[in-house]
Amino acid sequence: MLSDDDILAAVRRGLGAPGADDAAFPAAGAHITRHLLVAGEIVRCVETRTEGTAFHAGTRDLSDLPEYDDLDRYPVPPPADPGAARSTLRLVRRGSVAAHACSTCTNGRKPCARCRGAGDVACRTHVPCAGCEGRLCCLACEGTGKRAREAADRPQGETASRVRCRKCGADDAACGKCRGAGRKKCGVCGGTASRPCPDCAGGGTVSHDFCAGTGRYVEWTEGVVVREPVVDTVEESSDLPARAFAWTNEADAWNRVDHVGEDAFPPDGTDAGSGSGAGTRTDLTEATDLTEATDLAQDTDLAEVAARLKPRLGFRDGEVARRVRVRYLSLARVTHDDHPDRVYVVIPGRPAPRVVTVRSPRRAWRLAALALLVLVAVVAVSRLLA
Repeated sequence: MLSDDDILAAVRRGLGAPGADDAAFPAAGAHITRHLLVAGEIVRCVETRTEGTAFHAGTRDLSDLPEYDDLDRYPVPPPADPGAARSTLRLVRRGSVAAHACSTCTNGRKPCARCRGAGDVACRTHVPCAGCEGRLCCLACEGTGKRAREAADRPQGETASRVRCRKCGADDAACGKCRGAGRKKCGVCGGTASRPCPDCAGGGTVSHDFCAGTGRYVEWTEGVVVREPVVDTVEESSDLPARAFAWTNEADAWNRVDHVGEDAFPPDGTDAGSGSGAGTRTDLTEATDLTEATDLAQDTDLAEVAARLKPRLGFRDGEVARRVRVRYLSLARVTHDDHPDRVYVVIPGRPAPRVVTVRSPRRAWRLAALALLVLVAVVAVSRLLA
């Protein structure tokens, strides 16, 4: 955490003033407040357990599946990575496996529902002629064999030649394909009025779907344990606008906390190790409840991080593991009586802190008021000109 002197020195450098000369930004009149940025995620591994009846057509060897007596008490080790992809574990309740002979079929076959076991189905002896479709098969007798007094007109657009009618003998009157009959014998049954059943191919029986044609099936009680990650994104700033995150970068002195465990962090005696960027990384390997962390007073920033995360660290139903991975950075907000229109935000980093200058709320209000006055003046002038 930067001292007040370090913060003021950083602002002076940002203003271009020599480090030893504080006349441009004296300590008197400076107001410093500290604000914490916290960003990261809480990843929980959430588990659900369900039990139900499983079924398999035919035979099946279930010896490769784990057995259980009480699904709720079956031990499953917590995952090494709570953020791992969804996983499913299937188990068999001990003593629940039962193999059965199918009672609704005979050796996996059952009578065909379409032909009722007969093997064939009814068929038409004749079908309409493909050439005339039974209409105007003969212009003279229309397929009756008895000529009409007046022959029918040739269908409009017909180009095929007509032949002598087999029934009434009229020349150039009958369809060339059926020669006046208007129909032909069925090509499937040959006019016998019966054809093999298309469902059973004439055999009279079909495979039984329930047992997949095996005549047997297996039932058992199956337990299913499903685990999947649930991610809670963290991005909080204390009394700074959300855009404050945009003022930072990876090279700033972020401190990082990475903890895998079932409880909230951090544990007692947290040790800071080497970190990435300009900050430090804290690896937490033992789970301890936040309320038991007594050494946090030595690091007020980490204590504030813990306090901010505590409302998010309640356990969800089915939670079996979690990972808390966050980074935090303490920014200093500086105002000065001699610089009422500016706010200086000092961001820790190496080799030196950075300074971001933004408008003060006072200046923002003044600019908004000025814009309003200009708008009112424009409206007034437009009305006078109108």
